[in-house]
Amino acid sequence: MTNNKKLSNPEKFFATMKYRDVEKIRKRSAFINLMALIFMFILTLLALGIAFISTMKPTPVIAFDSVGKRMTFDGRDIVNDETTYVRVHRFINDFVEKFEGVSPDIEEDLKVAYNMLTPKFRQILLDKSVHLEKIKFWKNKNFKTDFRLIKLKIVEGSFKVGSTLTIEGYGKMLFKNAVDYADEGVRKEDFVYFSALLVVTPVSLDLSPDGLFIEFYKAKSLNDFRSLRAYLLEHEKEYLLDDGENK
Repeated sequence: MTNNKKLSNPEKFFATMKYRDVEKIRKRSAFINLMALIFMFILTLLALGIAFISTMKPTPVIAFDSVGKRMTFDGRDIVNDETTYVRVHRFINDFVEKFEGVSPDIEEDLKVAYNMLTPKFRQILLDKSVHLEKIKFWKNKNFKTDFRLIKLKIVEGSFKVGSTLTIEGYGKMLFKNAVDYADEGVRKEDFVYFSALLVVTPVSLDLSPDGLFIEFYKAKSLNDFRSLRAYLLEHEKEYLLDDGENK
């Protein structure tokens, strides 16, 4: 027998069968590999889609209700995702008037002001009984104050929900009778300088119509504008003064 000897019919049959089996296995393997690649591609697209949706979803924001209970807002609960300069102006004007001022209803005014604070800051003031003597002295007296914000500056921060705002400013506190029988009008005027750290939260009629809470606040009353100007210049806050006022 030699290597060139032709294969017999049975040998040809089995050789053909082997070739067909190999081709069948090769095609099957190629099909499985192709399907695996398609599946992995679809899975990758799905994962990327989920990741994209997650990044587009607003980050939940934690705020506080009027009694200090933590409340979480997601994107569906947020009326506005940022506050505005006008809201900050109105908010701090109302706060200073009720927090620094007086009226026959001073106890109720201070309750409103305290609800504009974060729970932590509110608890600090309550534990220190900051306004106890003030309430005893002015409650039911025929005297009230009105605050008019003159200058407000956003020192740093963002209007976006979840951010903080550092603000400074000053205004005029007007003292007069709650019921002016003698038509005396304004009896006294003081200037109030203030600085505050605000926390920006979702705008909510039940929580905060302006979407703001106060984390830190300090103020100083001065008898007249000259005293105010001296105080601002002394503390290097001349940027709060207009050019005409700074002369």
